[in-house]
Amino acid sequence: MAIRGRDRATELGPSRMARREELTCELENHYRGRGWKVRRGSDGTVRAAGPGAVTWIGLPVVGGDLEDGLGDRLQELARTRMNGVGARCPLEVLPDTGCADEVRMLLARLRLDELVSIYSLMA
Repeated sequence: MAIRGRDRATELGPSRMARREELTCELENHYRGRGWKVRRGSDGTVRAAGPGAVTWIGLPVVGGDLEDGLGDRLQELARTRMNGVGARCPLEVLPDTGCADEVRMLLARLRLDELVSIYSLMA
């Protein structure tokens, strides 16, 4: 996925890429621990097939994402519907600890705080 004409890996920088990978692995482990089939989406999300044909979407968030259009992305992902049933896919966000408060404020400002779950590595 390109951002402002650049490759996403170039845009993120090595430390942000490494942290995003760690958070992505945490989400994958969380869903696999429930016995669900997990795959990485081409959009940087983790998709998990849960019980009742529910598709869960997990989004790792690192600090720079807030400046890279995270609000628009959250709104788009929150509108994602499951094939066949038309219900919204549950959206869960795992922010890096350094940006968790800003993510919560953004979700509240966008009025998505009741639709989107926020996970913490401390939980």
